Amino acid sequence: MTGKKQYHQGHDIKSLAINLATALLFLLPFALYFGDDEKGKAYIGVVVAGLLLSLILPPIGWMRPHPYTDMPGNEPFTLRKNN
Repeated sequence: MTGKKQYHQGHDIKSLAINLATALLFLLPFALYFGDDEKGKAYIGVVVAGLLLSLILPPIGWMRPHPYTDMPGNEPFTLRKNN
């Protein structure tokens, strides 16, 4: 039986920033509807800053890392490594 490498779902910093920015974009209409009227521009500014941050952040590695690579240096960044 061959030793099968356990699949781990790692995320690079760009993927996490995109996920955060889209979550903020999803919550924006609720914040504008239920929040204070004076803070509307601040809510929109937070979403725009999150979207800009997700565009500016580079992926780790010289190619975008993904879990299905054959090259060991191109795996996603993870805080925990399962050996």
